[in-house]
Amino acid sequence: MSEHIVCCHECDELVAIPHPYREGRFKCPQCGSLLFRHKSGMIEKMYALSLSALVLFGATNYFPFLSFEVASNVTEANFFTSVLYLSKDGEYILSLAILMTTIVIPLLRIVLFLALFAPLYYKHIPSYATHTLKILEYSTPWGMLDVFLIGVLVSLVKLVKMGSIIAGTSLWAFGVLVFVIAYMQVTYNPHQIWDLIDNNKGSK
Repeated sequence: MSEHIVCCHECDELVAIPHPYREGRFKCPQCGSLLFRHKSGMIEKMYALSLSALVLFGATNYFPFLSFEVASNVTEANFFTSVLYLSKDGEYILSLAILMTTIVIPLLRIVLFLALFAPLYYKHIPSYATHTLKILEYSTPWGMLDVFLIGVLVSLVKLVKMGSIIAGTSLWAFGVLVFVIAYMQVTYNPHQIWDLIDNNKGSK
């Protein structure tokens, strides 16, 4: 297709895009809102970023980032065991919120990104692509970088009272992971994937 019709999410204006695959930002002529952006190499970048994020996430949650000293015994903890410490301390709602915002939702989104962009990188559109895109859309409010950082900061504020931070592998991996997730949010463009799915259906 040489022309796309896009509905503006702000004013519902139907806009004809004559060159949808030209790199750039496309705005609504009626209200000026951003309709979508097209970036070359998005699939390759997202595949590489998803792999990097998965490795960094594993390192962040595997290596200890806190040490606790109880009765002269030193115990080290990672993000997951820190959630257990909070629940044992009676902070059930807080521990659940931190578990969802720092572990469950970020890991879910990273795995979904990898499951989506790995086949696309090898020129194959998976049958579950539409469902994956919808789940990613629904989880966006909980998977934003600011929500992730707030969850981590809250857990640190609560836990540093019980122990001391270890400036080791986990902390460095977390610092790099923040930049990778931020770059993923800037790079990810679901519109291009929906176009691929539509074009694939049209060619059958």
